[in-house]
Amino acid sequence: MKMTNSTKIALLSLIGILAIVFAGIYFVKPNIEEKRNIDVECVELQTRLDDLLRKEADRPKYEAGIIEYENKYQEVLSAFPADLNQEISIMFMQGIKDNNDFKIDNLELGEKEEFYTLGTGGATATLDTTAGTETAETTESTEATSEEATAEVAPAEGELSAEGDSEDPDALVCYRASLPLTYYGSYNSLKDVVAYIDTYSDRMTVNNLSITYTDDGIYEGDMGVMCYSVEGESRPERNIDLSNIEVGVDNIFGGSAASTNAGTALNKYDDNDGIAIETSYDFYTMVNASSSDVSAKVVGQNGAGKDSSVISNSDNTISTVNYEFYQKDGKNYCKYTLDDSKSYEAEITSPEDVKILVQSSERKDENDKVKVKITINNQTSMPVYVKVSGDDAVSPRVNISKNGLVKVYQ
Repeated sequence: MKMTNSTKIALLSLIGILAIVFAGIYFVKPNIEEKRNIDVECVELQTRLDDLLRKEADRPKYEAGIIEYENKYQEVLSAFPADLNQEISIMFMQGIKDNNDFKIDNLELGEKEEFYTLGTGGATATLDTTAGTETAETTESTEATSEEATAEVAPAEGELSAEGDSEDPDALVCYRASLPLTYYGSYNSLKDVVAYIDTYSDRMTVNNLSITYTDDGIYEGDMGVMCYSVEGESRPERNIDLSNIEVGVDNIFGGSAASTNAGTALNKYDDNDGIAIETSYDFYTMVNASSSDVSAKVVGQNGAGKDSSVISNSDNTISTVNYEFYQKDGKNYCKYTLDDSKSYEAEITSPEDVKILVQSSERKDENDKVKVKITINNQTSMPVYVKVSGDDAVSPRVNISKNGLVKVYQ
């Protein structure tokens, strides 16, 4: 059967129409999907825009809240001192001695330890300032009481984290130190001392307290006091004057090993802020740019023929320098260590005091990262004086922490 021309034309027309329909579906469908996706995105962006506009309308309220909580944060932070050196502890205990009928038989000045670093998170953090458990024992009965006090800190830019020391020069590091002591005194004086600790200007707590009542009306026992500080380059150390503090065997902190002139000698180089140390010193630390002709950090003993005492490195990093002063075989010694890897021990020949010169320098540029964290621990009765010279005024290279009879001029 032969198709007529009209039938052929109709069939070809149908095929053409179907081809156009299928081509339209093939090419138009992706555009429909793209339009649908664009519509969904527009809805999401409009929702976000509406939310941002509502927040923009409340901008004054948010900015006022920022100021309010920053002030609250600073108020809590101000309750914690910027340093926790043993001079602070001496002043604290001297206040107990001067104002109360309260005798201290034995006292240990514990070294401070780092336990938190203010980080970069946004959560509320809590400083552990627990007052602890107080126990009282008498000849007739024993009672146990507990009392806790915490200080909540909401940092402006961070939270407390137990990550250890931070390389960030702006970081605030939290320290604590224990002051265990043995005491005796009247009941009223004991209450006054606890109140004194509670209202002291620096943050301190009574972590434990034991009380025993004796037949002669005296209360005696042990007390554990914990001291706290929040330290950083933005919170400089305080200048503590110990010239009025008793020293020698009558001092509750000294005993027979204390020197009768150690405390009063702490003003020996006060003229011109210790400038005399720059020309007469026993030990030195030099801090330079890593690009300088000499090593970035150099530690050594001053004097002719002391080349073997020099330790150094040229790393463009933050280093630690530890000075330890102690007695051995009836003589005084100094051991200094650089980055816990290189150390040198030297006998101290000076009969009166020890002087350290820290010669720093200005930073070259923002890539100059050289810095030293110096720790000075003096376990002797001989005072140690430190002069920091030439440090960068804007971004200091030198940070010093100290324990014992140490005075720093900067």
